[in-house]
Amino acid sequence: MTINVSTYALARNPLANILAYQFAWFACIYSAAKGEPWIGSFIALLVVAWHVSNANSPKTELGLILVSGVIGLLWETAIVQAGWVAYPSGNIIPGFAPHWIVALWLVFATTFNVSLKWFKSHLTIVAVFGFLGGPIAFYAGSALGALTLTPTLGLTAIAIGWAVLMPILMLIARQLDGYHLGDNNPIIINPK
Repeated sequence: MTINVSTYALARNPLANILAYQFAWFACIYSAAKGEPWIGSFIALLVVAWHVSNANSPKTELGLILVSGVIGLLWETAIVQAGWVAYPSGNIIPGFAPHWIVALWLVFATTFNVSLKWFKSHLTIVAVFGFLGGPIAFYAGSALGALTLTPTLGLTAIAIGWAVLMPILMLIARQLDGYHLGDNNPIIINPK
């Protein structure tokens, strides 16, 4: 396998990984708030494609990303149907999560085996991270106009949901790690 050194190294850099995710997060939130959610979804999918293309095992990494997307679709649809969150744009099927929030779940999964890999062995800490980080992200998205949420009940449900989902996602990432699978196998690097 021939890999471009700069792309290969950049894809494994935790700072580059989290910055790519944050860029896609903002693109999804901003474009959804402006009524053009397809822009954010497209950017998120580009980040996912770049991430997967640089994995040691692209199929394994893509499996993690797709499983995370299904979990995200189910969770987001549940909180929409409960009335805790409403998304004004990007809804393909009424009552279901919009495409851009599912794209966010896909791109968030790109961090599990790179910038958030430490959490895979610290499940209690990742539960606290989810409990605090989930509501903060949703509140920020609401403040930017991408969604509306029920302030107390919605944020509480999101906190509890993320506290449960983050450890589950990390357990899945332990099994589906396309970045560290085969680390002992030699890779031919072409410095061109």
